[in-house]
Amino acid sequence: MIYLDQAATTFPKPASVIKEYNRCIKEYCGNPGRSQHRLSFMASEAIYSARENVADFFNFPSPENVVFTMNATYALNIAIKGLLRNGDHVIISDIEHNSVLRPVTALIQERNISFSVFKVGEDLYESIPPLIRKNTKMIIASHVSNVFGDITDIKAISDIAGKHGLLFMLDASQSAGHIPIDLLKTPVDVLCAPGHKGLLGIQGCGFAIFKSKDALSTIIEGGSGSDSMNPSMPDLLPERLEAGTLPTPAIVSLSTGIDFLRSAGIENVQKKIEKLSERINASLRDNSKIILYNNNNSGVISFNIKNMDPSFVASELDGMGICVRSGLHCSPLAHKKYGTSEKGTVRVSVGFLNEEKDADMLEKALYKLTR
Repeated sequence: MIYLDQAATTFPKPASVIKEYNRCIKEYCGNPGRSQHRLSFMASEAIYSARENVADFFNFPSPENVVFTMNATYALNIAIKGLLRNGDHVIISDIEHNSVLRPVTALIQERNISFSVFKVGEDLYESIPPLIRKNTKMIIASHVSNVFGDITDIKAISDIAGKHGLLFMLDASQSAGHIPIDLLKTPVDVLCAPGHKGLLGIQGCGFAIFKSKDALSTIIEGGSGSDSMNPSMPDLLPERLEAGTLPTPAIVSLSTGIDFLRSAGIENVQKKIEKLSERINASLRDNSKIILYNNNNSGVISFNIKNMDPSFVASELDGMGICVRSGLHCSPLAHKKYGTSEKGTVRVSVGFLNEEKDADMLEKALYKLTR
């Protein structure tokens, strides 16, 4: 099997991730922060160690501001709904996933929120400032498009946000683990990411890193393991936003995935993904029956075969032992941008554990399919 759906979730996981995950559920998977016994203490220690690991990986000085969630969608929701107030205006990109577009849209009715859209690929220093209003609160940007692989200039947005006193929220779902992100060199107010994609953990864990320690509004309340007599959630992070039992095995797997990436060197990860992307892009460009929608090396590549439904193409490739994704990819703004809103695209996405032979097998399969 050739797995080329890494943008959905990475597979396979490194052996070290599987080993530590198994050790966790066999040896120390107590309920963290809830009991006075060794298994609970060990789970709590593992989670705090993971907080430190996440903070260090993104060069962020405050581990307590790393809030664990069930996925990136949840992280984006708690950040968007926790920070935006009645009447605020927000600026988003034209490649946003529904995990940004839908919460913002929901707040139009709930809190009279309004939003504007900037175009990724333009000179953002020129195009974003005219969109800023008196009530603009925040800029939200996806670092890498989950459909077409467009890469957003996050330094430009960080500069603009800093100059105009705006918050900057970064969705790093398709870049965390693939592209170096240094939060001291390129400050953002909130970084959201999943554990199960480029950071190589299992499904069930994501996180948000908050620059500020100020209390946010909550969208879910419950047990926090501290201040239990208080009918409201604690004011301090991370407890304020971590209601209920945390997914210790998933958090441990995320932390171990980060260890794997650190040992491999994230620059080496990025170079390998760029090399594989270019190899696939070259083969797609050479096939006259294929429409290639972008030409970058971010690891996310979308195409269609002329006169073939993308779902049919994905099904045929699956029959040849190649896993890709087809359809609309939960990103309507990106499809509108590229004119693929009717049926979507076939998406190929590569990761560090893919090899050149995977790209070669895809090329042969597509040649057979388009012959």
